[in-house]
Amino acid sequence: MTLFVSTSLFTSCSSDSGSDDQTPEASQGDYWPAAVGNQWVLNQSGAETSMKIISSEKVGADTYFKFDKLFISSSDVVAGSASASIKKVQGDYFIKLDEINISANGFAGKISGYEFVFFKDYLDVNKTWTGSYVQETTYTGIATIKSTTKYTGTIVEKGATATIKNVTYKDVIKFKLKLETSIEGQSAGSTEAEYWIAKGVGIIKFGFNNAYSELVSYKVN
Repeated sequence: MTLFVSTSLFTSCSSDSGSDDQTPEASQGDYWPAAVGNQWVLNQSGAETSMKIISSEKVGADTYFKFDKLFISSSDVVAGSASASIKKVQGDYFIKLDEINISANGFAGKISGYEFVFFKDYLDVNKTWTGSYVQETTYTGIATIKSTTKYTGTIVEKGATATIKNVTYKDVIKFKLKLETSIEGQSAGSTEAEYWIAKGVGIIKFGFNNAYSELVSYKVN
């Protein structure tokens, strides 16, 4: 099972609780700068892929920044009928995926969207945050399939220096995000990814199943 942007993992029904800190605190800095036009190009095994923020939307007191596509695992891309966005509330970074329309083996269906806390920049090393999602996948004429995904994020390192593609980045936070999924109450396995994110830059490296993507270039407005 793939990680994060796999449509089998996330939906709109969710709960989030920080096991070490439940309330967003003042940010330690902008670790994933969000503005229309910002773009990141990453490389994995010689293949380059870019993600760009193409628009923004105000929802209540929050502003969501929408990507043309979003990849936050080593093998998946959110594109097509699914719209992916990011917002920041104090030191909490949320990823939101809208409802996805799907078609498989002649059946049309949909998977409900989701929103979850991807990262907390103010937590100390070894501190964690947790949450869960209830997914609903519906095909015409077929009973709804429900699954639950629980996640745990852990800060591994803070204030680090990392050299990626001969470029040195300072004030880097390394964290892990583990997901445990069950379908109709039965375990469907777990996955874990690790991320390096630099202040004022964004994600500079991430890995899953011993495959890593690294930042080649970026543009931040």
